[in-house]
Amino acid sequence: MEEWKKSVLIGTILLILAILFAILRNEINIWIILIILLAVIDIILGVLRKIKKI
Repeated sequence: MEEWKKSVLIGTILLILAILFAILRNEINIWIILIILLAVIDIILGVLRKIKKI
């Protein structure tokens, strides 16, 4: 699998898990926010890698 696909996939999984965890616990703390930010950055970097290869 290409590197950018791995990055987007891992970022998406992290984002979904963080949101589900926040919903289940009915709270959003600093760790969940940091995981969501990490996931978004990972997705953005994956998309940028894809754009650079074109």
